[in-house]
Amino acid sequence: MPEEPIDNVYRGNLARLLEKVRDERGLDLKQYRTRYVERRVAVRLSAVGVRTYQQYAAYLDKHPGEYAKLLDALTINVTQFFRDPTVYEVFRRDVIPALLETKRARHQRIVRLWSAGCATGEEPYSLAMSMLDGIARTRSDASLLTVIGTDIDTTALAVAKRGEYPVRELQHIPSFDQRRYVDTAGEVFRLKPEVMRVCRFRYLNLFESPPIHGIDIVFCRNVFIYFNREDQERMVGAFWEALTRGGYLVLGRSERLAPAIARRFEIVSSRERIFRKPPKLL
Repeated sequence: MPEEPIDNVYRGNLARLLEKVRDERGLDLKQYRTRYVERRVAVRLSAVGVRTYQQYAAYLDKHPGEYAKLLDALTINVTQFFRDPTVYEVFRRDVIPALLETKRARHQRIVRLWSAGCATGEEPYSLAMSMLDGIARTRSDASLLTVIGTDIDTTALAVAKRGEYPVRELQHIPSFDQRRYVDTAGEVFRLKPEVMRVCRFRYLNLFESPPIHGIDIVFCRNVFIYFNREDQERMVGAFWEALTRGGYLVLGRSERLAPAIARRFEIVSSRERIFRKPPKLL
């Protein structure tokens, strides 16, 4: 008897499974279309050899590493420049000018950003281009900018340090950034020296390595699902300690802060998951 098509299979209560993923990994999948989630989850059910959402939930309990594979199935393991353009729109329009104005008022020149889980470097370079553009627009060219990209994958870090990517990736970079910050040569392009100069890449294990301090903006996007709730709280605690007063934390659009931690931050954009450490701590 032929296997029933995915569309016609009833696997149980999907909402309960999604609640479990949210509670265990802080990943809110409500923004995804239901039909898309059903199809991508079905891929994982087939891969692990179960038929129902309840069975898959039990499998997640026994094999926590499956959460990461579920994320990969849902996101198709996307790493690209300016991922989620609306996040960068808010970042460039609201966050960067506010940060630079704060620096000016405090008579501070140093600006430090941290891309935690930077993979092959697209995010740190996107941040660098955004910041350099913001500094030029606000005439804050005296700022001393550093963008730190960290990851535990040394192979990915080696790619990031080269700053060289296939030309097809240019489609994700805004045209005005391409003109100012990119050199193209045949089938590859390279970030210009002014972008490369402000970016630093290093190995860092969030739970073992010495913490980073004096950070004005932390980007940690689409990383939470790799950790349980307790580890997520430890991670956000490390970010809190790393951030300067008035510093910003940017998460993935599907990720949620635990309520106890969320109360410590001000909300800049709930939709884009941008938070701010209060300038004055009580």
